[in-house]
Amino acid sequence: MAKRFFQSWLPSPEQVNNMKIMKIFGNKALSPQLWYVNRKSISKAMFIGTFWGILPIPLHSILIVLTVLLFEANLPIGLLLAWIMNPFTIVPILIFAFWIGSKIYHVNMINKDMLLGVFHQIMHWIKNFGHGHIDFSLAKILATGLFIEALIFAILFFVLTRLYWRWSVVKRWRSRQSNEI
Repeated sequence: MAKRFFQSWLPSPEQVNNMKIMKIFGNKALSPQLWYVNRKSISKAMFIGTFWGILPIPLHSILIVLTVLLFEANLPIGLLLAWIMNPFTIVPILIFAFWIGSKIYHVNMINKDMLLGVFHQIMHWIKNFGHGHIDFSLAKILATGLFIEALIFAILFFVLTRLYWRWSVVKRWRSRQSNEI
């Protein structure tokens, strides 16, 4: 049941291989190991896609593909999870990351005026081609919070995927057992 669920909305290997970014990796992206739909490959892909998807870094798709190639996880699940997660949830992700970072560094939660001040500093820095001041103490709080948040949610998605898979296998097995009687 879980296998059918994931296979029903996965793109084909050819569709993913035709993406411009996948040209970098050549035929390695068509390896059958990256397209398996089983408990291990899907749960690893959920971890990888969630971890890199939460971190708002440029070119995270390349990092996902490299990580998927390294750990032989399901490629389309890892990519899709990050592409869906990042644009729709960036504001709550950043707020939660600031909250986590502020708890770790024992500082007050960052308010709107502080965030606007940092945004103004970054815009000034960009307009002046790298000349200016940016308060990096806030960046340290955010980076720490983002990393911990990414790990927490990646582990959570990994465990939930394993539990869902186990539940669906047991449910299917019990329904077969009850039909045989």
